[in-house]
Amino acid sequence: MKNRLLINLLLALLVITLSLVAWLKPGQDKDQKASISSLDIAAINTIRIARKDASFIELKRQANRWQLTQPIKAPALTGKVERLLKISQIEAPVSYALDRSSLNQFGLNPPNVQLSFNQETFNIGSTESVHSRRYVSNNEQLFMLDDTFLHLLTAPVNTYIDTRLLPDDIQITHLQTPQIALQKADDNTWRKLNAPADELSSDAVQMLLDEWRFARAITVSTQAYETAGGIVTLSFKQHPKMRFKLIQQKDDIILISQQSKLAYRFSSVKYNKMTTLPTLDNSNA
Repeated sequence: MKNRLLINLLLALLVITLSLVAWLKPGQDKDQKASISSLDIAAINTIRIARKDASFIELKRQANRWQLTQPIKAPALTGKVERLLKISQIEAPVSYALDRSSLNQFGLNPPNVQLSFNQETFNIGSTESVHSRRYVSNNEQLFMLDDTFLHLLTAPVNTYIDTRLLPDDIQITHLQTPQIALQKADDNTWRKLNAPADELSSDAVQMLLDEWRFARAITVSTQAYETAGGIVTLSFKQHPKMRFKLIQQKDDIILISQQSKLAYRFSSVKYNKMTTLPTLDNSNA
């Protein structure tokens, strides 16, 4: 009885071992889908987007920050660049060796968009009818990818521009608008220019300056405007002075950078916060 039990245990162990061997397949790697690009995100420093019916776009990583370099020069919107970079890491559910005689069938002659990461280029074609997957090729392989990214590649150029008015980590020392003028003194106190020399509340001033430091425009464009209603000037501790032409519309304010010529649109409510010292409640002090 004991011998039969031992034999049954050994047979069960053998079955388990053979099952593990069959599953693990020694000498072979477990089948894994590879990303369409051979590049790691950290290694990508240039993105180029050639659209069939729109402007060519180029973005470059410069001093660890992304800049739009074509068709205009401007800081790039971080979130937009991150989504573009993620395209390089997409794993293709289906891929085949590319049959170049069938390019027309896949919408790849010419492609809708050519997307390049550094020197690695992908042609973006049409979609197939069964799963609505988009045909993408690197001139060697034909990938069928879930159609979740084309809108990023065909968006207007303006949507790639950073909406922040000022650079990161900037220290304002002087602000002058048609509504208010503030200057930081050598003793780090603030005063209004062309006004009684009363010391201003540092908290109120910092709250006002934060409106500028963290200001994000509703839209940024390269639209040209003929008239201006004033000039806004900002000086900084360790950054070149910045000047903006101010245009007042019915519900919006446009600030046009004299350096980049970009037009930043803000609501009138937001601009009012950027030019009015807040009144602090000191009743509980």
